[in-house]
Amino acid sequence: MKKHLEMESRFSGKVTLELEINSYMDNNRLYIGLVEVGGEYPEPFADLTVNISAPCPDYCGYVDTNNCPELEGFIEKHGLGEFTGLMGGSGFCSYPLYLFNPEKLREAAPEDMELFERTVMGITPERQKEERRAL
Repeated sequence: MKKHLEMESRFSGKVTLELEINSYMDNNRLYIGLVEVGGEYPEPFADLTVNISAPCPDYCGYVDTNNCPELEGFIEKHGLGEFTGLMGGSGFCSYPLYLFNPEKLREAAPEDMELFERTVMGITPERQKEERRAL
């Protein structure tokens, strides 16, 4: 079951969101979308990440501050990741590169993360458990 996260949006006020985790089809990088769940039906709210051609390590993503400036505050409020200090550009926009916390992503969207890690990164649930024990 996905965890509900709140965000204060300059356009919509307080919204209740769930993370949608997947990968971009062309390069298998981490995609994170936000789905609003406070209404009658779940609705896409925003893309947290953008797919640009700049280098992007595992568990990292460029955050779409161009279309949703409050995303960095949302990430920090919920401990989802931290700014790497690097920026990536596309067109006239610059996007901050964030290193996302896999544990927080697993907590917020367990089924999505399990599928992403298994299919894109080759990480099985057994390997995840082994890595957690090693910490």
